[in-house]
Amino acid sequence: MDDDAREQRLTDRIALGAAIAAIAFVLANLVAYRYGRDQGIYAVVAGAMQRGGAPYKDAWDFKPPGIFFIYWLARALFGASEHGVRVLEAGALASMCGAFAVLSRRWVGAWQAGVLGAACAVGVHGQLEFWHTGQPESFGGVMIAWALVCATYRPASDDPRARAKLLAAWIGCGALYTAAALCKPPLGGGFLVSAAFLAREELRLRADEPLSARVKAALRPVAALAVGGALVLSLCLAYFAAKGALRDLYQTLFVFTPHYTKLSFERRWLNAYLYFTLQHFLVEYSSFICVGVLTFLVLPPLGSREREGLLHLTLVAALQLFGVALQAKFFPYHYGATLPLGCLVAGWGAWKLWRRLSRTSLGVVVFGVALYWTSQGRGATRDLEDTYWDRCRQRVAAWLDPSKRRATEDHLYSVADVSSGANRDVAAWLVAHTSPDDRVYIWGFEPEIYDLSARRPASRYIYNVPQRATWSTETRADLMAELEHAPPAVIVVERRDVFPVVTGNSLDSNDSMRDFPRFARFLRDGYEQETRIEDFDLYVRR
Repeated sequence: MDDDAREQRLTDRIALGAAIAAIAFVLANLVAYRYGRDQGIYAVVAGAMQRGGAPYKDAWDFKPPGIFFIYWLARALFGASEHGVRVLEAGALASMCGAFAVLSRRWVGAWQAGVLGAACAVGVHGQLEFWHTGQPESFGGVMIAWALVCATYRPASDDPRARAKLLAAWIGCGALYTAAALCKPPLGGGFLVSAAFLAREELRLRADEPLSARVKAALRPVAALAVGGALVLSLCLAYFAAKGALRDLYQTLFVFTPHYTKLSFERRWLNAYLYFTLQHFLVEYSSFICVGVLTFLVLPPLGSREREGLLHLTLVAALQLFGVALQAKFFPYHYGATLPLGCLVAGWGAWKLWRRLSRTSLGVVVFGVALYWTSQGRGATRDLEDTYWDRCRQRVAAWLDPSKRRATEDHLYSVADVSSGANRDVAAWLVAHTSPDDRVYIWGFEPEIYDLSARRPASRYIYNVPQRATWSTETRADLMAELEHAPPAVIVVERRDVFPVVTGNSLDSNDSMRDFPRFARFLRDGYEQETRIEDFDLYVRR
């Protein structure tokens, strides 16, 4: 090996080492994240599952069931700590880095490009911060990465063992796509894309065989993917059937949820939604994605299968983005499974540029400046006072000085109407004034308090959106039947939790009681106010 080659390998290792260090830094911060509102919901549902209950039937939310199984797994592995699911999330993202390296080796002939793409993907994910991570899309995106690994597997030989591995990869691909769909239905769209690519590949490999043999070969991977998908779906349905919760699942996902989706969607604006979705994906959450993708398209190919890889990823991402457009809410976490795919292509572009510039010291400097510029140009952190890097600095400072930890966490994990300190204080009051066997009820949108206080909810409705939603008032009778049958020891009423895009009106929980006289009368006749903690009124039984 000549001196130039040795020097190139050294600079490559330095670049990859820096990328891996960046990944480790972001994941270390991710593990420290606390819950946002959604994460609190998932944790409470998972807690009900640990006690033998089922989502929708014993703890209500309107997200698909996949995320509840993930939080249940995190609690089974790491306990009820808020950081347990973050450890699972960090592990999943670390595995995605390996998946990106494999895909990059197969499609562009350079696994190193996948490491750069993974550094971008993990960095963007971390910048979404506590509210928009730990979401269904967060885990669904990792499943899709590994589904693509399964879909692109090619055995080195044609012996029976290799064919068995290929069949297992196809079944695994279908299972992973279906698991992702159970987290968020549009994430399963890649099933159709990968099935089409696999069928086309089988037709190409058997171009000289009779048509009937070619068709049979093309259907084989499609059938295998369907078997994998059917297996996962059957296990999910069997679980709900065993829990007697199939009707509750149907009523929630196919009766309640479509009305929620329609709140912000109008068919005449579909083209605008699609444009807005694509704009957000390409430029809103990371400058690196846009610049990296353009660099990838402009520079010469790295490998012979580069176009195939780009087309495969583009079609998978397109179906996901179409699902985002149909929701028409454009929350940052809705892009959580698609942004990594854009980062992977951007990583390919960055590796192309690196290979051209790293031959000289000046080129390395130019690459570093370009990387810094793109990383600082546009980030994914939204609706928070501090930048991502400042928040990281505060987390490190709190870790080094425990005396700052509580104040720092109250600042970092409060946003809009959600106060981390208030939730903690309400939970502490409940611990001090109720016994572990007492049940409490929160008329509001902060179910995390149940988890923080280790107190069981008095109703399966762990937050009151179903009763406040303009299209779902029939759930009020179900709620009151539960409360009247076993009155809770404490009722917590929240103020200022206004969510028109969720409930369809501009009333907070306290004001919405005016339209719910049965609950207002139940509270007035059976309870008296004991105290107020910020936006929460706490009532105890008379």
